Formats: sequence, C-alpha cells, structure tokens
Amino acid sequence: MQSEGLGYLQIYNLMKTAGIVVVSIIFAKLIPNPLIINNWETTLLLGTGFTFFYVSGLGYTLISFIKQYKNEHWPVIFKNTFVLLLIFSCFSIILILLTANYVPSISLPFSVLIFFCIYIIGNVCSTVVEYIYFLNKSYEKLLAWGVFNFIMFVLAPTVPLILGYSFIYSMYALAAFGIFKFGITLRLIGLSFNYKQLSYLKPLLIFNWPVIISLLFGTGYIYCANFILKTTVSVTDFNLFRYGSREFPLFIVMANSFSIVLGGITAEKFNNLNYWEEIKKYHLRLMHQLFPLACVLMLSSKYVFQLVYSDSFIPAYTIFNILMLTIIARVLFPQSLLMGKGKTRYAFYSALVEFIIGIALVFILTPKYGITGAACALVLAYITEKIILIIFCYHQKISFHKSLNIKWLVVYILLLIICFGVSLLFN
Repeated sequence: MQSEGLGYLQIYNLMKTAGIVVVSIIFAKLIPNPLIINNWETTLLLGTGFTFFYVSGLGYTLISFIKQYKNEHWPVIFKNTFVLLLIFSCFSIILILLTANYVPSISLPFSVLIFFCIYIIGNVCSTVVEYIYFLNKSYEKLLAWGVFNFIMFVLAPTVPLILGYSFIYSMYALAAFGIFKFGITLRLIGLSFNYKQLSYLKPLLIFNWPVIISLLFGTGYIYCANFILKTTVSVTDFNLFRYGSREFPLFIVMANSFSIVLGGITAEKFNNLNYWEEIKKYHLRLMHQLFPLACVLMLSSKYVFQLVYSDSFIPAYTIFNILMLTIIARVLFPQSLLMGKGKTRYAFYSALVEFIIGIALVFILTPKYGITGAACALVLAYITEKIILIIFCYHQKISFHKSLNIKWLVVYILLLIICFGVSLLFN
C-alpha cells in the first residue's frame, strides 16, 4: 500500500489536522481570554459542522470513483468535483448564517461570519487540489501544498490577536487566505468550463450521495452534540469539551488515509489472490503504530494537557481519554471494503442508526454527567456504527475477518481498556 502513496497522503493530512491543534495551543498559551477562545471554537464548529460531510464524503470516494475511468477523463472529473464543492459550499454559507442568526448562544458579529464564510468557500473548493496531486502521483507538490496550508492556517487567526488587534482581523486574514486558495485551484484545474464538461456531475452525485448522507448522519451527531452543549453548558465547559474532543491528529490521519487508500485498492484488486494477505499485513502495521501510542497518551494525557495548553485546561484530559476509546472502532474498516465494492448505500443505513443513538444518548447522559456524559455517548454511538457495518459486510459476502489479525486486535483492545482504567484510578 505504500506504493499507492499512502505515506504521502498521511503526512499531508497530518499537517492539515495538526494546524487546528497548533492554533488551539497558541490560543491557550498566548491568548487565554475564554471569550476569544469561545469565538474561535464557535467559528470552527460552524465551519466544520456544515462542510465536513460532503468534503469528507467526496474525499473518501473520489479515488474509488475516478479509477473507474481512463486517465484522460480525470481533468474533467476534477473540474466537476470543483463545481460540486462550490455548489455545496454556497449552501453551507446559507446554513451557517441562518444558524448563527437563530441560535442565541452563537453570539458572533455578522461581519465575522461574512469573512469567515469567504474563507469557507476558498477552503472547501481547494480540497480538490490535494486529490489532483495525489492521483497524479505528484507527491512532492502534495507535501508542499500541505506545508503552505499549515503555515497559513496557523498564522492567519493567531498573528492579528498576538499583535493586539481584535478578532475580526483574524477573519480578514482567513478570508484573504481563502481567496488565494480559490485562485490557485482555478488556475490548476483550468479556467474554461462548458456544459458538456459537467457531464460527470450526475455520476459523481449518484456514486457519492450515500456516503455524503451517511457522514451527515454518522458524524453529524458529533457536531449536533457540540451545538447542544453550546446551548446547555457554560463557556468554560464548552471550551473544555472542544479541547478534550480534539483527538490526537496522527490517529485520525493514519486511520482516514488508510481507509481512503483501502477503498481504492478494494475497487481495483479485490479479486486478486493475495488481496486479503496484503490488507491484513498493512492493517497489522497500522495497529502496531496506533495502539501503543494510544496507551502512552492515555496514561500521560493529564500532564500533556497541562504542558501543552495550561492548568485551566487540565480537566479536558478526561474527555480526551474517553474519546480515545474510539480507536478500537477506528482501526476497523468495513466501510472501506463496502465502498470499494460499490456498496455505498450501507454506509447510510448504519449512519442513520448511529445518529439516532448518538443524539439520544447525548440528551440522556449530558444532564446528569455533563460533558463527560456527552463524550461517552459519542463513543458508544461510534462503536455501534462499526458493528452494523461489519454485519453488512458479511451480508454482502465480504469476509471482513480476513482483513484482521484478530489475536493482536484483542490484545491491543484489552491493553487500551486497562490503561483507561489506570488513568481513572491514579490521575
């Protein structure tokens, strides 16, 4: 799988995800005003909450979709992907503005929202760039694009505040960054469009909509939980939950990158004789990389939060540890096998169940257990979804167990649970 560019994609996604963490560290260390932090976390919640499902959905399936066509069709497919992202981002802006207007706890000035929305359009539409570089095997350009995005995303919101300017100047900087990314994307895909070139819009939608909708429900309950907490807990608790729920970037990146590439490999090589052995080998390597590090972080998270953020964010380590348990389900990839085989609708069915369970548990557990109860609700819902997807795999005669080294998986799960128990007893 390394030959498929997995390592490069992981490094790129690590930089993209790490940028959010670095910004949160800078805010905690240099701009410790809880209201400013709350404003930043609220804008992030609005931005990701109304874009994640289609950006991630296209990302998960674009490789599987595009490899069904010859290379000469790819540039036109990239243009269609850009247009689709542009249309979706415009709808996202409408939803962001409506939500901010009708949810009293989102007390952001209209000017802040407008400039942030400009950034959202540029940022969303430019995601096609990473897949152009990745699929064309321009890995050095992919990494250079990642470095540029990381640096600019960190500097744009933080430098104006460090220099003593108000929060609106952070939005000015982000908007300028978004416009620049939009221009670079247009230059890369070509400025000319005609009606015939949009012929892939419908196939893209048909192929991707089950995954997009499944992510809307499957991950949407996490964002709904954040909105629920935004209106029910204090500013301090909301900030703690946001910092605690910010998972270690390496876990997300490595798992998501593996999932994306696995979907493409399954689409191309599922019937090869050595398919299952190859998948099992690389999956075992992934577990060896993630679980030991997860155990170390589980035991040291309290001190890491104190060191990286500040004393006021130490209570967030409990949320972090609870959500760390999702790694048990995160290293299972039934969704990738189903997507690679073109069975994308099953992701929707499982996600709908996950959404219902997740929201119900948040409403049940939060009033009594606060942000800790909300974190437990998210873990239980996430694990439930993976179990349902595994059942669908067997229903479609996909032998999911062949992709796993079951003995190592059981050992690592038990070890992680023991470390979680130790962290509760001795921290």
